[in-house]
Amino acid sequence: MRFKIAIVLLLMILSTTISTANPGGKGDAVRSRDCAGSCHGSSSTNGSSGAELAIQFQSEVYAGLITEIETSVSFAEVSSNNMVGLTLLINSDGAKDLPANDGWEIITDPNGGTNNYVEIVDSFSLESMVSQKWTLRAPSNPGDYSLYLAIQHGSPNGGIAMTGISSVQSVTVSEVPENLPRLADDWQPVNSRLLGEETEITLETLNTDSVVVELQSGGEIINLEVVENKFTIPAAVNPGVVQWRVILDGEGPTQTSPWFRLSAVEPGWEVDETALYLQGFALLILFAGLVLVQKPSSSSEVENKYDNTAEVNSQFGAIQEESQIQTNAVRPLPAGGLPEGWTMEQWEYYGHEYQGGIQ
Repeated sequence: MRFKIAIVLLLMILSTTISTANPGGKGDAVRSRDCAGSCHGSSSTNGSSGAELAIQFQSEVYAGLITEIETSVSFAEVSSNNMVGLTLLINSDGAKDLPANDGWEIITDPNGGTNNYVEIVDSFSLESMVSQKWTLRAPSNPGDYSLYLAIQHGSPNGGIAMTGISSVQSVTVSEVPENLPRLADDWQPVNSRLLGEETEITLETLNTDSVVVELQSGGEIINLEVVENKFTIPAAVNPGVVQWRVILDGEGPTQTSPWFRLSAVEPGWEVDETALYLQGFALLILFAGLVLVQKPSSSSEVENKYDNTAEVNSQFGAIQEESQIQTNAVRPLPAGGLPEGWTMEQWEYYGHEYQGGIQ
């Protein structure tokens, strides 16, 4: 029984995974809107959020180039953890609604990742408007496109999830003008780094004669030195986000990139899964050893431990044998020698019964 319990405990240990917890949320990810049912219970039990949602685009959005949008949430009455989940979508149907299905690529989400669903903790209330910026690469084909902003959050009194979606937000993606100074179509910014590390970034540009890199830190904007399209962002001493952008000059109209966000994070824990499983098997062997050492004796062993029958019989037999020896001891012959009619053999066996002349 103890061995079975040890096996169960070990399986529980091995079945657990190392991960980062997300109290009050499910974590940023690439998600369709139909996740509202699986993440927050049946969609039929969800309430309707009263928040007002909006998406604002830049004045010009060019096919295949990086652009920026700003999402806003107003009049959101949320739960006490002040967390909402925001989702960028291309339709309100709950199916085939990921931005990638229309060719949008999320370069940087508000939390520094590349997800269309993010969880934001801020001062959401009926009196406030909370804005977030997303950096996207527009679809490579010019045309008219639609984006939606969906929201999900807890209710002030708890119990049910609140969901909502904005009205359609339309944008025209234009063909790239000839000789437009720009970043290369396949260039990607760096989104995160570790504390204490300088970050060297190499720009890849097209139709560009010169570039200026501006760094925003603590509300102040400073210019960084650029040499052969390379520049360095100083190391961060505390977790946080710095923003930078590029101003590109060439024959075509001067272009200013969106603000790129670079997050500084503390090093995370690294777990060697092989070592973890080896430790699990070591625990199994340890538990098995403890069970075997503490295994109770069988009933026969217990009985034998307290059964002195053999010893008693042995001692009793020895007493009987001694008594028999004493009993069978040869009686000394009478003064006159063997009684008449007795043989020596008879005397050895029956002499003790001899009484005077009586046989």
